[in-house]
Amino acid sequence: MTVSGIRDRAAAVLTVGGDEELTPALVARVKAVAEEAEGADSGVVLLLLGTSTGTNTGTAAGTGSGDGPGGRGDGTDSGERAGAPAVAGGSPVGTGIHLVNTWERALRRLETADRPTLALVTGVCTGPALETLLIADHRIADGTVRLRLAGGEDGAWPSTAVHRLAQQIGTARARRLLLRRPWLDAELAAGLDLVDETVTDPQEALERAAVVSEELSAVPGREWSIRRRLLFDATLSYEEALGAHLAACDRSLRRRDPVGTGAR
Repeated sequence: MTVSGIRDRAAAVLTVGGDEELTPALVARVKAVAEEAEGADSGVVLLLLGTSTGTNTGTAAGTGSGDGPGGRGDGTDSGERAGAPAVAGGSPVGTGIHLVNTWERALRRLETADRPTLALVTGVCTGPALETLLIADHRIADGTVRLRLAGGEDGAWPSTAVHRLAQQIGTARARRLLLRRPWLDAELAAGLDLVDETVTDPQEALERAAVVSEELSAVPGREWSIRRRLLFDATLSYEEALGAHLAACDRSLRRRDPVGTGAR
């Protein structure tokens, strides 16, 4: 099984590089995929996330654990030594709150689209890639995975990923991730319920993705989105939380760009 084989049966496909920065082009891609998903009657929305996704190798997997940061989520700085960005997720100087807002809304549109979303994650996954992972209905990670919240010297980037984490894994566990921003391997990510399945190698990940894709594709029309909405309504709504998260992002951006040179 190859990525192209799974792509052919998907309602829509979104690829986000593991350390890709937030840009208008990325927002436009998410909006386009959300629109495709809203117009589809079958198939899943396939999210290919992390190192080496979208390459012409025929798989969604990276080239091995050596591509990403070392460590097992113990809070060490091996990620920086391996070349992972110190700041990601739309938070560098020069990013404006308007772009962050459009990103959040595009991501929410994809999160609430009619079709189920299936994420296949490999290698380094931080910044927008990790935020995208958190909106997926089902998540498969291979053994090369290294996940980390985006952030900088002022702490974790205060996007609505914080809101999703608290909803999905609980406040106490989310707090530990926010405080230290550790790198998480596949085993630790599964233990925190950040991924639903872990497999040993990239090829096995593709095989599992093909099976799960067929299972989720059997859900007709809008039936899954209706049930997903019931889950969302059981907790504080995204809309109620969005304003507070945008305000926190704006404060962070102003600290990094005090003279206001960034785009608004």
